[in-house]
Amino acid sequence: MDDVRSIRALAIVLLVGVVLAACSQRVEKAKILPLKVGVRTIERGEIVKRLYVSGSLIYDVNTIVSAEVSAQVKSILVKDGRTVKKDEILLTFDDVKIKALADQAQANLQRDEATLEFNRSEWGKNLELLKSAAVSQMTYDQKFSIYRHSLQQVDADKAFLTRTLEDLKRTKVRAPIRGFLTERFVEEGDWVGEGGKLFRISDYRKIRLEPFLTDLEVGKLDIKKVETEGIDAEITVDAYPAKVFQGKLTYIQGVAGPNRLFQSRFYLDNPDMLLLQGMYARGSTVLDTVPDVLKAPILALLDETRENESNSCFTVDAEHNARLTRVRIGAMDSDFAEITEGLKAGDVIVVEGKEVIVDGQPLHTMSASQWGDKSGRIQRKLD
Repeated sequence: MDDVRSIRALAIVLLVGVVLAACSQRVEKAKILPLKVGVRTIERGEIVKRLYVSGSLIYDVNTIVSAEVSAQVKSILVKDGRTVKKDEILLTFDDVKIKALADQAQANLQRDEATLEFNRSEWGKNLELLKSAAVSQMTYDQKFSIYRHSLQQVDADKAFLTRTLEDLKRTKVRAPIRGFLTERFVEEGDWVGEGGKLFRISDYRKIRLEPFLTDLEVGKLDIKKVETEGIDAEITVDAYPAKVFQGKLTYIQGVAGPNRLFQSRFYLDNPDMLLLQGMYARGSTVLDTVPDVLKAPILALLDETRENESNSCFTVDAEHNARLTRVRIGAMDSDFAEITEGLKAGDVIVVEGKEVIVDGQPLHTMSASQWGDKSGRIQRKLD
């Protein structure tokens, strides 16, 4: 009986040993299974340092058309959103009261001019009589005072008539600029006081981006060049993701605002009105170019990237194993970092999949053209 038990125990031990050996072999096989990664060959090229900005687009000219008289809106002659020409009539006010004032002013002027002629004649007669002592100085002074009062009254009548006639012209509101009607503030029948807003007209042919810059960003720009000739810039908008618009940085605020930021202006020509006010835009301009350097994609670096500091990455050796490599980086742009130590041209660096590999890991490599775009922003292709 004891022999049977011994044989069973030995069989169990042997079985367990076989199972453990099989599991161990599977684990070993799993450990050496190559992982797929995206790689890129280190090459020489240029580092392009850029200033990146963003914000909403604004028409360069946004003119508010205001009422120059106090009157009731009679008719609106333009439709919202349409293009208008300079001096085109946009709106008319009810001019009945102003015409009545103009007629009354004309009548008052004619009456007072007749009175002025009479008083001028009386003053002239008394001047001659005064010379011959036929009238007293007091009488002459009274006639002269009446004449001067009449003269002042006629001047006042003329000024009032001129102002009334101008108001009559202002009952027809004309477009001060060429552009399109972006906003209307009144309806027919509204009573509008002098200075009240009527329309907003925007000249769409030029538009600008107004981002704010820090003092560090301003310090990287050639301020004199900005003021004299402008710095070329590229602008993109979400509405046209495949199109790049050309613009110029031509203005930087000379004094920082309360938040210690400097307003800047990037101007763009917009003849076809593709760009509209309020569109979100992103702009960039070249600050500096570092030519002929050894460079690697920033996405391949394992640590936080800072210029002129050490970092690390995974390279691929001749046996297609991952090797943790220490490097030193120099200048950087948005996509690449200059490699000053640790790599040479022709080395292969892991860009995609670096987060899940360890030093010595066997790799199955795929080129950047298989995984993503040439900038180093690798994206796995769908099967």
